[in-house]
Amino acid sequence: MPREQAARDGGPKIFAVDADGKSTRVKAERLEIELDDGRRLSLCFPERAWGDLEIEAETANEADTPVISLQPGACNLLLLRVDVLHDLLPVVDAEPADARAPAPVRSALPPVLSLSVQRAVEGDDKANAPKKNHIRRWAQAALQGDAEITVRFVGEEEGRRLNREFRGKDNATNVLTFSYGEGEMLAAAETGAPLTGDLVLCVPVVVREAAEQGKTLEAHFAHLVVHGMLHLQGYDHLEDAEAERMEALETQILRGLGYADPYA
Repeated sequence: MPREQAARDGGPKIFAVDADGKSTRVKAERLEIELDDGRRLSLCFPERAWGDLEIEAETANEADTPVISLQPGACNLLLLRVDVLHDLLPVVDAEPADARAPAPVRSALPPVLSLSVQRAVEGDDKANAPKKNHIRRWAQAALQGDAEITVRFVGEEEGRRLNREFRGKDNATNVLTFSYGEGEMLAAAETGAPLTGDLVLCVPVVVREAAEQGKTLEAHFAHLVVHGMLHLQGYDHLEDAEAERMEALETQILRGLGYADPYA
């Protein structure tokens, strides 16, 4: 397809170019590049022709940590390298600048997140559920140590059943959190075991709330994933002081992700 025609189609323009310089347009929103030793790079393109290009590295063994390093090669050339690190030891950061936010426990490199996504939805609900690379980005931003997390998207019926069985409330709610084992971050750090738990998000409830609150669906999903991840790590909002502390941290995390204050 000629580039002039592609330029009129909208969306990102992706071309595969062979050794002879011949280009073929590829229609894709995500490209996966398989490297050796089970390493993989994923390139996620923005929905519009402008925006950030997300590059995510993965390894065959989720216990390993893939690390992306960049090196300028020229004014218009950037070299990207993926290394794999093993057995990272946690270190504790100093007190944060914002006194309202708790001091996180972090590794020298980002915590290892083993993420599974389940979509028990169909039709519009399935189409409205966010993509895995977005979920990983949101969950990772709220993570303070290694974790094994399952995020499940459900419809109104399953959401209502789970809320009734586990919270005694006969309605579907936006997000439910289920922590396993010790659950809280400090207990996980003491044992050396990763945090384990599930997040269940009811898609039709999230869609309604986003519309009612005048938020984009993406921003509301991002908030609820961050909110749920903090719950799994022992944060709560039953008391006023707890709520203020948790909301301040949520706002800080979401601001770092490029979203507005969800409580404004």
